[in-house]
Amino acid sequence: MRGNGNGLALLVCVLALAMLPPVWAAKAPDKNDIRVLIDISGSMRQNDPQNLRRPALRMLVGLMQPGTRAGVWTFAKWTNPLVPMAEVDQAWKNKAMAAATQITSPGMFTHIERVIEDAIRDWEGDPTTHNRHLVLLTDGMVDVSKDAAESAASRQRIIEKLLPQLKSLGVRTHTIALSERADHDLMKELSGSTDGWYQQVESADKLQRVFLKIFEQVSKPDSVPLNDNRFTVDSSVREATVLLFRKPGSPDPVLVSPAGERFTDSDILAGVAWYRDEGYDLITMASPNKGEWALEADLDPDNRVMIVTALKLETSEVPAHIVVGEKILAKANLTNQGKLVRRKAFLKLLDVRADAMTEAGTDPLGLNDAGEEGDEQAGDGRYTLLYQEERPFEEVELLFSVESPTFMREKRYRLSVHEPVALRLEGAGDAARVHVDLHSVMRDDADVAVWQEDPSGAKLDLQADAESMYELKDPAGAVYATVTGLSRLGNSVQRDVGPLYPSGKPPAVAAQPEPAPAPEPQPVAEPEKEEVPPENEQAEEDDSLLPIILFVSVNLLLIAGGLVAWLIIRKRRAAQDDSLLEEYADGSDSEEGPAAKAADGDPDETILERETAA
Repeated sequence: MRGNGNGLALLVCVLALAMLPPVWAAKAPDKNDIRVLIDISGSMRQNDPQNLRRPALRMLVGLMQPGTRAGVWTFAKWTNPLVPMAEVDQAWKNKAMAAATQITSPGMFTHIERVIEDAIRDWEGDPTTHNRHLVLLTDGMVDVSKDAAESAASRQRIIEKLLPQLKSLGVRTHTIALSERADHDLMKELSGSTDGWYQQVESADKLQRVFLKIFEQVSKPDSVPLNDNRFTVDSSVREATVLLFRKPGSPDPVLVSPAGERFTDSDILAGVAWYRDEGYDLITMASPNKGEWALEADLDPDNRVMIVTALKLETSEVPAHIVVGEKILAKANLTNQGKLVRRKAFLKLLDVRADAMTEAGTDPLGLNDAGEEGDEQAGDGRYTLLYQEERPFEEVELLFSVESPTFMREKRYRLSVHEPVALRLEGAGDAARVHVDLHSVMRDDADVAVWQEDPSGAKLDLQADAESMYELKDPAGAVYATVTGLSRLGNSVQRDVGPLYPSGKPPAVAAQPEPAPAPEPQPVAEPEKEEVPPENEQAEEDDSLLPIILFVSVNLLLIAGGLVAWLIIRKRRAAQDDSLLEEYADGSDSEEGPAAKAADGDPDETILERETAA
């Protein structure tokens, strides 16, 4: 009987895991095809009077990595290929940097349909060699002529024709709305349905930071932490790019090497390219010296240090949009020269973690390699995260990190957590009706039931009319929706959304009578205390302080001794870690390494004995 029970439990676990989204199953291509579409219509003169689209584009171009294909289009009524599609190299970057100066606001109309059609014209079939990304920046509505009907028809074609085409081609569309009057519903639909990122920008001076977010969503660069303007470079780093945002009037930033050398943008150094633009500095160093670097610059949470390295933190794909309560499975691991790092002697030195950062704070998440919670095999070097969020958030930043005494890695993802439907009240009084918007994070065939709760708590089912509007049965009853179906990721969803109050606020609750005040307690006379002579009182105080002083002194000695021991152990561990890291940095085999190959017996055990013997 016990055996049958174990088999049933195993079957339940397998079925549960099978229901998790296949985030890790399909490996995406390693390279990216990025096409940037920039609005140059006349309204941009009000929304971007200083043409801050130029430095934002230059920053994006400067961050693009080798192996990327990219192109830039500007559009108003007509489309202009500002920077033709090509492989990103220094020549392409120079051409794009120069072309950015041509961005102004001379155009009429905002023909979003045309620019999307032109930009995706050569894409066919599934993406096999490059991930496909569109980045659309606009400040307006679909506006193709003075005839409003023509603009409405163009918008409808975008939804009914172009959006399905984008989805079938595997194109992630990232939309940036640079004004309140932009067509936010269309921008959200384009990004949400293609698992892209949507961002509304309050002013043009935020464009650079938004482009940074888009870049991190698209390229997923390896980074190292920048804490208190300090960062550590290890021996496996071949190139480091430092992005610094400057406040107006701030002094010129200074870069300080591990040897204490100080550099500014006016110093011409071999292997260092220092580019300064409006609001930011971009410093790229080839073969940077190993050790701790420092920056004398403004502290900014969006400053970054991105690296090119053989020792990489790799993660599975993380979706940009999920439903409240939906579980996603993601994995992280280290690779060296493209090979999985799985030597136990090396892995035991690592702290691998993930954190979810929202407006509500930072939540540490459970990354494990223990064969639990979706992890397939314990101790194989693949760390698994099972993430679930029970609250809606416009933005959650998932930060994966690996830390050891001598090297660190980071990788960032952003995602939105949505309710499956949105309830909206239209009209008032007897004419009030409820409109239900199914979010693109759900599949179109999801079932939605709308109902009200009357004052007695009874459930009143509502029916939709021909215009998909729900008439109220109770003018004051709270409105709810129950959604049942599959998410875009294929997960089963059943969730109640609401309440929506027809009056705009919960009904008033009758005030309860205040309880009668309790009688005030009568003061009780305290017995007189016998006075203690001053000299006896001082003696008692001295006697009570003596054990406290002895206790504190002993503990301070213990703490000091423990700190010295910890520093010695940390230094020794750092030397062990550095020795192992050097084996990886020089291209050694990720499973054994030169020390293990030269030894007899089990490679992992040999290394463990050698390192712990120190």
